[in-house]
Amino acid sequence: MSRFQLLVGSEAFWAAAKADLTAAKRRALIQAMTFEGDGAGLAVAAALQASPAADRRVLVDDYTRHVLNDTVLAFGRHPALQAESDATWSMFNTLLASGVGVRVTNPIGGNPLLYPLRNHKKLLVIDDVTWLGGINFSDHNFAWHDLMLRIDDPAIADWLATEFDKDWTGLPSSGAGWFGDDVDLRSFDGVSNSAGFQSLLNSFASARTSLDVVSAYPTFPFVDAMAVAARNGADVTVYTPRPNNKPIIRDYLLGVASGSGLKVRLLPTMTHVKAALIDGKELVLGSSNFDFVSYRSNSEYVVTVRDTALIEDFAGRILRPAREGSTEPSIHDYSALRGLRARGALRVADAVISRLRHGPRVMEWHDPAKITQLLTRR
Repeated sequence: MSRFQLLVGSEAFWAAAKADLTAAKRRALIQAMTFEGDGAGLAVAAALQASPAADRRVLVDDYTRHVLNDTVLAFGRHPALQAESDATWSMFNTLLASGVGVRVTNPIGGNPLLYPLRNHKKLLVIDDVTWLGGINFSDHNFAWHDLMLRIDDPAIADWLATEFDKDWTGLPSSGAGWFGDDVDLRSFDGVSNSAGFQSLLNSFASARTSLDVVSAYPTFPFVDAMAVAARNGADVTVYTPRPNNKPIIRDYLLGVASGSGLKVRLLPTMTHVKAALIDGKELVLGSSNFDFVSYRSNSEYVVTVRDTALIEDFAGRILRPAREGSTEPSIHDYSALRGLRARGALRVADAVISRLRHGPRVMEWHDPAKITQLLTRR
């Protein structure tokens, strides 16, 4: 029987995950899109470095080598940003020097067209425990409202460790795992996503009574599937932040909602939660933002859980505060022109991304000069 624990907020998540790392014996596998050399990232790196696990490895997306604090390094030469970039390189070099394996997913190299094709997975496999959700390892992400799901189940941990190894070797493939009647897991490789996501789209579209979605960035085709459910009589509500760090998505959602039957409720603060509750019976969590980038090109994890206690916990600690704290859009939140522009821009971006092809899927994190210096100091 799987045992589930919902950790809401970075503080609660990291306290529990650090305890798991401290007690680990066999394996401590960590994967993230963003892993920065700031307070949050350095704390995770220190705990991994100190962990007694025999197999300690990190997969970090190449995004971290190009973007820090939502700022592209090539366009932001502020001294503080450069200092954090240097600290990030030093952090990973120190991990390497201490015996932790570090590799980079989806390297961009010299081809800027590879920038949108990201490995967006967030995963920890620590012995027989796994963590899935939306939290990256940086002060920037730790400050946002988010969650992680802890699953204590050896079979699930082994399955996800195998998926981690596929990314580690640069040979990712999409896969699905079913664990009893209460857990379905999907891993997406960024190439065959459209086929793998079809079951989730069908679940959204066939919601009978209710569909509650919490996400900052949902777009087509997931929003289209939500609209089908709304037209068929389901009560469909999307909770999304008013202060969105990508306001074009908010404009798109408000434009779509006006003629689709979807209800959009605006949250007062930024949330990075990615969750959907279908008919009050199926809880969908993971790294996917339910957007066209996930559908087209990102590597993702999505888990569907049918566990009454977990769903009640989610409803009490995520949905209830969202309902009580959100408001209907005001006339200042939306204009028809902004909505039209947002829909057009996102469709153009989708058309471009659909034509891109992945390059190499993994490379070693290396900076030989700095590693030599660190080893010499030891």
